[in-house]
Amino acid sequence: MTFKLAPPQRVLIIGGGEFGAVTALELAKGPYKGQAHLITILDRSPTPPAVDAASYDLNKIVRQEYSDRLYAKLAHESILLWRNDPDWKDNYHESGIVVSVRKDNQRNEYVQRSLEANSMPGMENPGLDARVLPERNDVEGVYPSKVVLGDFADESVYVNQAGGWAYSRGATEAAISRCRTVGVTFKAGTAKHLIIDQEKKRVLGVETESGEQHFGDKVIVACGAWTPTLVPELKVECLPTGQVAGMIQLTNEEYERYKDVPVTRLIDNGFYIFPPSATGIVKFALHQKGYLNPTGNYPSLPRTVLSRGYEFQRVPEDARQQLLVGLKRIYPELAAKPWHASRLCWYSDRPNGDWLLDYHPDYNETLFVAAGCCGHGFKFMPVLGRLIHQSLEGKLPKEYADIWAWVHRRPERRDESRTFSERKRLEPDFKTKL
Repeated sequence: MTFKLAPPQRVLIIGGGEFGAVTALELAKGPYKGQAHLITILDRSPTPPAVDAASYDLNKIVRQEYSDRLYAKLAHESILLWRNDPDWKDNYHESGIVVSVRKDNQRNEYVQRSLEANSMPGMENPGLDARVLPERNDVEGVYPSKVVLGDFADESVYVNQAGGWAYSRGATEAAISRCRTVGVTFKAGTAKHLIIDQEKKRVLGVETESGEQHFGDKVIVACGAWTPTLVPELKVECLPTGQVAGMIQLTNEEYERYKDVPVTRLIDNGFYIFPPSATGIVKFALHQKGYLNPTGNYPSLPRTVLSRGYEFQRVPEDARQQLLVGLKRIYPELAAKPWHASRLCWYSDRPNGDWLLDYHPDYNETLFVAAGCCGHGFKFMPVLGRLIHQSLEGKLPKEYADIWAWVHRRPERRDESRTFSERKRLEPDFKTKL
C-alpha cells in the first residue's frame, strides 16, 4: 500500500535531531519544495539538536564494513555522499578505521564476514584499501611513528582506509540550517503527549509541557531515546539505553603526534576511540548493551545533564574502568592522562538491531515513528531522509520494509554487535569522579 505525502497536508515532526532533520529536509526538497512552511519541527531546544541528544556529539564513526549486507550497501552509499557531496563533506574526516579482536575471541568470525561484505561488487572505494594486518609491525605502519601502541596490535587486526568519522553536532546543525533556509517551520517545546481522536483513530498532533498544542495531518515521532514518552507501547521495542563516553584534552605536542591516527575499534569489548578534534579533544566510548534507568512504569528513560538533580552526572565506576582498559590496550600513554569530560549517550535500542521506520498500526497512517537507531544510525545520515520518505509513502524495497516494520518480519535477525555484554542498571544517585 502506498500513501502520497504532499501539500496541502501539514507535517509535524517531533524531534530536531538527526532523524527529524533529514526527514524535514528530504520532504522540503521533494514534494514540499516551495511549500516547506507546511513542515514543522518541534524540538525541546530552540536551536536543535538539544544538548543532551545523541546527535549533539563530537564525532560518530562512519564505516561500511558491516557483516550485514543490507546495511553494508547503504553504508557504502552513505560514505560516497559523506566524501563527495557539498552538503556533507565539510563534516567528514576520512581517517580510516582499524578493527581489532583478540585472537581467541569468537568474534573473529564477525570480522571475516565484515571483510567479505566489504569486498562485494559495488562496494569499491578506488585508491582506498581494506586488508588484514597480520603482524604488529604491519599495524604500527598504519599509525604515526611517534604514537606508542598497546597490545591490541598483537591481536587479529584489519584496516579499512575507506571510512573515518563525522562531526555529529556539526552535520546535524548544518541539516537544520538547510531546513531553515528552505522555509521549514520551527517550534520549541517539550512534547508531553499526543493529541488523539479516539473515535476516528487518528493522531492530530501533540501537546507540550507548557500546554501549547501543535497539529499536523501527518505526525512523525523522531525523538530518539525519548520515543516511549510519547508512544509508551514502544517502551520495550525501542528501549532507551545509556552508553558511556569519555574525553581527554591533548597538549599541543600530543595533538601533533596523534592527529593522523585512524579510528580504532576493539570489537571484543565494544571500545572505540577517535583521532583528536581540531581543539585536541580525544573521545572514546563503549558500544555495549548499556545502562537502564527505570522510571515509573518504564523499564528505562534517558537520564541526562538536563534531568533535574543529575546536572553533574558522570559515567558509573565500572564503566570508567572498562574505558581505562580500552585506553591501555590502544594508547597506553593516554590512559594515564586526566579526563576532560564524560557522558551518557542515549540509544533507542531495538532487540534485533534494526531501525523502526513505520506507521503505528492503530491510527490510520496519521502517526509515523522513526526510531530504534541502535547506536548505528548516524553514519547513514546522508541517505536516511530518503529512506524515511520512502517508508512514509510505502515505497521502501521489501528487504528493508521487512526489517524496519512496526512488527518485524524477519524474526531470525539479531544484533550481533553487542552479544558479549549485558545490560546494567544505573544507581539512583551514583557519584563518580572523572
